[in-house]
Amino acid sequence: MRFKKFNSEEQVRDTIILKMMKNRVRKNNLALELGLSYPTVLSKLDRPFSFKVSELLVVCSMVNIDINELLIKY
Repeated sequence: MRFKKFNSEEQVRDTIILKMMKNRVRKNNLALELGLSYPTVLSKLDRPFSFKVSELLVVCSMVNIDINELLIKY
């Protein structure tokens, strides 16, 4: 089995932010959907590897990206 490399945290952060802008997803809407406070969402967006998997799945569905595309280098 061949292991794949993961994207860096910076690449994941940039991808999430760009997709949020493209799909016009606001950070406060993301906070409401995740059930988190706005400052917590800002902190997690700054360090996206701090998201729980369940939270990251919600983020991915809101910005229309597959979680594999987000995390794994192809």
